[in-house]
Amino acid sequence: MKKSFIAMAISVMVSAAAVGCTSADVQEQGAINTETTQEATEEVTQEATEQATEETSEEASTDTASSEDSSSDESSEAATEGASNDSKSEASDADASTAKADDKKDTASSDNEYDSTIDKLLKTKAVTPDKEELLSDMARVVTISNVLDKNGVFSKADNNSKARLRNQVIRYSTYENSELKKIASLKTGEEDYKTVVSVEDAKKIWLDFYGEDDFNPGEYEDVKDGKIYYSFGDGEQVALASHCEYHEDDEYFLFTGPVFEGHNINDGTFKGYADILFKKNTDSVFGFTAIYGRYRKDTVKVASVTTSSELAASKGKNYSGKNLIDGDYSTVWCEGAKGEGVGETITLKLDKKQSVNGVQICNGYTASYDLHHSNGVLTDIEVDFGNGKKVSVDLFAHDIENETVEDLVEDNLNHIELDEPVETDTITIKITGAKKGAKYDDTCVSEIMVY
Repeated sequence: MKKSFIAMAISVMVSAAAVGCTSADVQEQGAINTETTQEATEEVTQEATEQATEETSEEASTDTASSEDSSSDESSEAATEGASNDSKSEASDADASTAKADDKKDTASSDNEYDSTIDKLLKTKAVTPDKEELLSDMARVVTISNVLDKNGVFSKADNNSKARLRNQVIRYSTYENSELKKIASLKTGEEDYKTVVSVEDAKKIWLDFYGEDDFNPGEYEDVKDGKIYYSFGDGEQVALASHCEYHEDDEYFLFTGPVFEGHNINDGTFKGYADILFKKNTDSVFGFTAIYGRYRKDTVKVASVTTSSELAASKGKNYSGKNLIDGDYSTVWCEGAKGEGVGETITLKLDKKQSVNGVQICNGYTASYDLHHSNGVLTDIEVDFGNGKKVSVDLFAHDIENETVEDLVEDNLNHIELDEPVETDTITIKITGAKKGAKYDDTCVSEIMVY
């Protein structure tokens, strides 16, 4: 499969609605043709953060004088000074509160403005920018730094998020084949197996990249004698953004594309569509600055599922095709044909004809280790996306005793994608190879997502 955008990510959390079940006891087979309509709606929520203002008070003490007149005078002076200090303190607190409120208002205003700009650009025709490779490198830096996990203006992100972004900016500015390195021309050295960059050079590239050069030395960066020391380790998880598109107007470039995170380039959890906004900037060495980003949790809605067969319901459990699109990794479709189900099909009818990049399949019965290990899994499939676009692929399945359900799901996510998106309203998946389980030969699939 063609992978247009592969990068290293710092961390990933797999979120799956998975419920553990008892061991499988499903041997009765009945070939049932079924069509199920399932509508899923997603509601995107955004957390709002509140800021609390702290009030500080000063306590003044005065020495007691021997004379009543002196005491009275000093008390009067202390009272006057105290009143003055109280007045100044209240004014200072008010100014600080106003400043914080203004900052919060400005950020909200910027977010709304940038979201609106992105939405407008998404409606325009995709373009191929002159600096496509550079934009791709910069977008890669943003996605793998996980700064998109909290939508917003990059220069106003929390310090931890910005530190991850700063780290990846420097990291990719040292990669031999990166366009970022060619343009940035960052001077680096090496001491004690660490990459060394001068603070001034680092601040310049940060300012050019995301519009800010402010940081606290020693908080996240190892700074000594005007130098920053970096240790870039291996073994992090892979982030994949594929089928990237670019949109442009007089002021902005927009990068957009689906992003997955996982251990290998063929699996991973769907993070959403990364929308990264770049402002054209002649003062930046890159020619533009990354200013805002978000994840868009858009997936293609599947209106109905038709399967060539399904296992008959048993002991209160059903194995219907509707389980493939219910968003629940503890429910499952099991084919109902004799043997491992080679030749059986799953047909997804979309809610309308639209652009499709690929599908993600959760292979096997992932409600628990026992269920996954006991039942069959897919090994090979053919996916007919319509319009003459067919893809034949090998699938993997994996389980480890005592692993969590979340890990079991992540270990069995396969995504199958086209070299180029296709306009379609129907996708048919045919089983061309399967492996029986430790107890049963019923081939199972827990979930399918179209993107």
